[in-house]
Order: sequence, then C-alpha cells, then structure tokens
Amino acid sequence: MYFGKALRRPEDRRFITGRGRYVDDIRLPDMLHAAFVRSPHAHARILSVDASPARAHAGVLRVLTIADWEQAGLGKLVCVHPMPFSDGRPMNEKLKPIFAKDKVCHVGDVVACVIGETRDAALDGAEAVAVAYAPLPAVTETMRALDTDALVLHTEIGSNLVFEIEKGNQAAVEAIFADAHHVTELTLVSNRVLGNPMETRSFLAQYEAETERFTLWCTTQIPHYFRRWLAKFLLFEPEHRIRVVAPDVGGGFGLKIHIAEGAVVTWAAKLMGRPVKWTSSRSEAFMSDSQARDHHTRAAMAFDREGRIVAMKVDTIAALGAYLTQFAPSIPGNSYPQTVTGLYTTPAVHLRVRGVYTNTVSVDAYRGSGRPEATFVNERLLENGAREMGLDVVEVRRKNLIRADQFPYPNLLGRTYDIGDPPALLDKLLAVADYAALRREQARCRAAGIWMGIGLAAFLDKSGTGSSRNLATRGGLHGGYESAIVRVHSDGKVTLFSGSHSHGQGHNITFRQIAADELGIDIADIDLVEGDTDQVPYGNGTWGSRSASVGGVAIALACRKVRDKARRIAAHRLECAAEDLDYEAGVFRVGGTDRAVGFAEVADIAYHAARLPPDRSIAPGLEETEFYEPTDTNDPEAMHLAVVFVDIETGAIRVRDYFTADDAGRIINPMIVEGQVHGGLAQGIGQAMLEHIVYDRESGQLVSGSFVDYAMPRADDMPERLALVFQEIPCPSNILGVKGGSETGTIGPPATIGNAVVDALWPLGVRHVELPLTPQSVWRAVQAARQKGGR
Repeated sequence: MYFGKALRRPEDRRFITGRGRYVDDIRLPDMLHAAFVRSPHAHARILSVDASPARAHAGVLRVLTIADWEQAGLGKLVCVHPMPFSDGRPMNEKLKPIFAKDKVCHVGDVVACVIGETRDAALDGAEAVAVAYAPLPAVTETMRALDTDALVLHTEIGSNLVFEIEKGNQAAVEAIFADAHHVTELTLVSNRVLGNPMETRSFLAQYEAETERFTLWCTTQIPHYFRRWLAKFLLFEPEHRIRVVAPDVGGGFGLKIHIAEGAVVTWAAKLMGRPVKWTSSRSEAFMSDSQARDHHTRAAMAFDREGRIVAMKVDTIAALGAYLTQFAPSIPGNSYPQTVTGLYTTPAVHLRVRGVYTNTVSVDAYRGSGRPEATFVNERLLENGAREMGLDVVEVRRKNLIRADQFPYPNLLGRTYDIGDPPALLDKLLAVADYAALRREQARCRAAGIWMGIGLAAFLDKSGTGSSRNLATRGGLHGGYESAIVRVHSDGKVTLFSGSHSHGQGHNITFRQIAADELGIDIADIDLVEGDTDQVPYGNGTWGSRSASVGGVAIALACRKVRDKARRIAAHRLECAAEDLDYEAGVFRVGGTDRAVGFAEVADIAYHAARLPPDRSIAPGLEETEFYEPTDTNDPEAMHLAVVFVDIETGAIRVRDYFTADDAGRIINPMIVEGQVHGGLAQGIGQAMLEHIVYDRESGQLVSGSFVDYAMPRADDMPERLALVFQEIPCPSNILGVKGGSETGTIGPPATIGNAVVDALWPLGVRHVELPLTPQSVWRAVQAARQKGGR
C-alpha cells in the first residue's frame, strides 16, 4: 500500500538543482516581446493615445490599442461565477477590459501593448507611447465606497454596489441581542494582500499559418479554461486549433487564473507571424496581478450567562476592485457567508454582504478565498466575548462546538457540513500544545512584566467542487468534474493523464500513489502527464483544494475500469471465470491454485490482440477515461494555537510557538500535507503580521508597490516551534475519503495571532489591534489603551 506513506516528490531534485522549465525559460526562433502601457492614474479620462513616438524607436514593430482590438471584432473577458442580489436581480457587472477605453480605473490599467524585437525595445516603446489623461477623483477606501457622497466609479451602473446578499431574520436576531446576557461588538478590517508567487505571470504564443494552430505556453492553473476562454469569449478561434501548455509553474495561489495579457499575446502572434512573449516584472505584478481580502466588517456576537453563543450579526463591505474578474464575486458572496459561523452551533444569524467597486486592482481568488476573512470575524468575536465575561476561551469553545453526532450539520447560511468531530480536534490541539502548561507559563510571565499571549482559532475550509449542475444553478459558467485517462502500455507500464494541474501540490507523487494502489503495481512504473491540452482530457484544473477529492477520485475510478478489463483478459488467458480470480501485487491468480498471470503479460495480450477472445467480446488495448462528477464539496476542519511575546515599548511581536490540528480526511501522503500546512502558515502569518497593499486615499496611487514597502515573511518571521497533528475522519462524499488540505494554514493565522496579541495586551486595556499586526499597529493600540487609563 502506498496510500498514507510519506514519499518524496520526484520533481524536487530537478527544481533545487535549477533544472525546472518555466515559461520564461522557453526561447523560440524569431521570438518577439510584448510590453504593456499601463495607467499611472487610479482614475482618469483618456484624451488621446499617440503611438508615433513608440513606432519611431528602433526595434518597435507594432503598437496595439482598444481600437485595433475592436476593429478585429474580438471579444471580452467573462466572469464565470456571478453573484446575484438576494432578491434575484443580476449583479451590477463591469468586466475587466482587455484594453481600457475612454477612461482608466486603477493604477496599472492596460492602455496599449507594444511589440518589439527584444524585451528592451518593447519596454522602451511602451515608455514612449504618449497618453494624455484628465485625472479624476478616486475612491479607494472600501468602507467609504457606498457613502452617499462617494464617487461613482462606473456611472452607467449608477452605484459602486456590485451585489448585496442578506441572510437571516434581522428582526428576530435583534430581539435576541436585546435580551442577551452579554454582547461583544467589533469593527474588523481584513487587510488587502497580494499572492506574490515566486514566478510572475508569463505568456508565450506561437501561430502556425500552415495549420492555423496556436500554441500558448503560460503560467496557469487552468489550461483548459484558458483554451476555452480564448476560443469562446476572446479570439473566436476554433478551440481544437488552440493548444495551451502549462510547463513548470512557480506557484499559483489563485492569481494564475487570469488571461487578459495572454489573449493579447496570442492575438499578436498571429498578427506578427512570429512568436510573442510577455513576462511580468515584479513591479508590474503589484499593479496587474489580482489582489485579495480587503473586507470592512461590523460584527457582533451575543452570549448567554454560561458563554453559549445565542446570535451573531455580520455586516460586511467587500472590495472587488475596479472590475470583476473570473471568480471574484463568489468569494465574498459564497465562500465567506458559508463559513462565517465556523465550527459553532450558532442558533441565529443575520448577515449582509455588499460587494463594491473601488479604484484599485481587481480582487479575486487567493489561497483561502473568503475563509480567512470569515474566521477572523468569528474567532475575534468569540475570544473577546469570553474575556469580557471572564471565561476561559477554551471552555467557551467547548460549549459551542458542533458535536460529532450532529453531523451532517446544516449551518444557517447555506452550507451543510459533511462530517467531523471538532471537540476531539480541540483535544488534540490542546494536548500537542500542552495548553495548561502554557497558561501557567503566562501567569509567571505576567508577574515578571513579560507580555505573553495565547490565541486560538477553530474553523473550517470549503474544498473541492460540487456537481456541475449545482454550480450552474448559481450561475456558474464552469464545471465541477475532473478528468483522467489511465493508459497501460504494452509492457505493463502506465501513464496517467490528469485534467488537474500541479504547481507545487505534489501531484506527481500523490496521484501515482493512488494509481499504484488501485492497479497493484510498482509506483516506479507509473508516469503522470498534466498541463497540456493536446495530451490530457478536458479538465477544470487546480483551484479550491479540489485536486485530491475530484482529480484523485477520477484517477482511481479510471484505474478500476482498467483493472476490471484486465481481469477479464486474465480470465480468458487462464480459462476461468473473472470472479474466480484474486488480484494482488500485480498478479491475477485463480483462487486456491498456482495458475497465474501478471499484469504486464495481460497488457501484452491486450495490445497483441491475437490472444483476445475470438468473439471480440474484449476489444484490444488497455486504456480508460473517466470524467468524475462530484456530488458535493467537502469541509476540512482545523484549529490553531499561537504563543506570542509582545514588546509593549516597540510593538514588536515574536511568535514563539504555533500549533495546528487538522482534519483533512484520509491523508494520501503526510509529507505533502505537512508541507501544504507549512506553506499556508507562511502566507497566513504574512497576512497577519506583515503584508499590506496600501493605496493613497486621495490619489489612489499604489503606495506599497514593491518589496521595499510590501513586507513578505522570511524565515525568521516563522515560529520558533511549529507542531502539527492530524485527525483523519474519511470524507463521506468520495470513494477515497479525502478532503482538501492546502488552505487551512492560510486561513487560521490572522485570527489566531490576532487573538494571541490581544490576550497578551488585555491587562493593558487593549481590545483589538488592526491587521497587519505590525509594530506600529501594536504600539498605537498600546498607546491608545494607556490614554484611556490602562497601564
């Protein structure tokens, strides 16, 4: 059995020795380069675009604008997961344009594209394009976007409101609050962040006039979506004549689902009759990659005398940037509401979520997508409420956690959690952390004037995808299924073709572990192919922690089809009934006898074909295809505990310990899952303590537009002690029993570390510290508390 074993990723040696092959590594003969002219203004009318200075530059071959795009009759991007108003009205949609027309709406908005013989020539040409702008006022503050005097970004809509979702009975909830023993209220801001994968986005396109075929090499998580969007919505070319290849991809995290620049590059390759490449610079990525989070929330939680939650109120304004992109509305409109009550039996909720336009880069998917924001709200309220009532935060959680016998558990906001045992998960967390000892240590530290804090968070993820039909009922323009081909070669070796895509997830070991167990053969005899639309069947790619629970199941089912056919061939070879055969370690054996045939010989028979049944009841070949349609998403659960030390004179925070307890279902490869949690924690700690996209309130200029001003987590920002434990409760909605395991690390830290810092500073009168928890934020909170009479 390979399932459950910690096997190393075979690609790692290649990567750490510099032998990865990324898009920007590819050099084609006669290759040209593209550079984009981007707006320096957050909001401005475009008065004119003069390309003649650029054309005069040596090496500049062409300048493309919206006029060229429209003259060619080309299309527009699409939002594949719209979010209607609660009353059924369609959302107010303003799609991201390929080129800005008439006005620009954020710093970095694309105005033109310059094609040059070299990258430097293209960049020089882009600098030379003369664009005359008439600057306009900008709206950048999420909390102010719906004010009565706020600038309206898209006047044709008449408001900055994208959608409004309301759930729950407001009057009933207000009545519960009025009679509650205790009410805790907080205003919470989830800071805007940027994904910053190590490899920036890159596109290289080639057009072959003889065959009328395109090939696009690109940094994408979703190769088939890119091909479909190019064919159906953007270039109107036959889909079968577009090949999309995603080679090695240096991280995705959700932001490598965007194709605007890739559409231009692909079109330009046909116009120029030569390959065209564009690779984003890091500074360009700050104003062109989709960003994330950016919620402003007013929330309250009501408790009874024993600390049980009796009701919750949440009112959130969620920024979506200047335009809507692919999955953007579904994040605050779907993922956020479904997880905002977390793992608690909250009996009454009123929630309102309003998506808004601002003069900022679009907000879309980023690891966690809505769940960090939801967890931050829920967990900050619970811990503050417990402390205000003088109750232990662990005991309050125990009184409110969903019990194992209550699953499947329907929350009040549209999601039924599938399975779990949160009280047992809490016990695992407390045991690995030795919670009682930590509280004793904290008491000693406080007596010595050392500000130690302990914070927890209990939450769940929302992983996988439901059925395509269910997605369509909510307006989704994408499927929920995943595809796989299992091809057995004549020597018994196997190639897997998956419609998913790996860019750090480790599919090349986990998918092979699944197949090796299903086929009963050596894992070394199995290869995996992904990321090439000419080789793999149409798939939905990698996002939403869906690879194992959807893509992995597709592979398992295809393997079972192969195994069933191989059994029939073996039965014919051994002249017995198929049901009389046992199969183990790659050998079919007639039960109770020494008559046997190996998997490799069965494969040989399948392809030689002369030894197959003469009645043609078994067709030649040994290959099967599976399009697996899931019945439901799944609900990974996790709990985190952080120990911090705060210097109240400087505001500096040291995260000494971080403990996690995860229920990710059955774990295929513990090493992979642990790595996913570690990586997620780095990103979650980054949001909690360091990372912040900041726009100037007046001008809309991007203030944190490089790593000089945008702090990324480094090794010494990670906890000194990091311990992980797991609880494996099989998922009931798929045959492997697996759940997502890659996003909980990102979800928990803002709430967990936020709670720990407040716990440390509670005796000083500090009740909240704004994200990110920088020394400046902490110092200001301490000073404000002192001015109010704290220590």
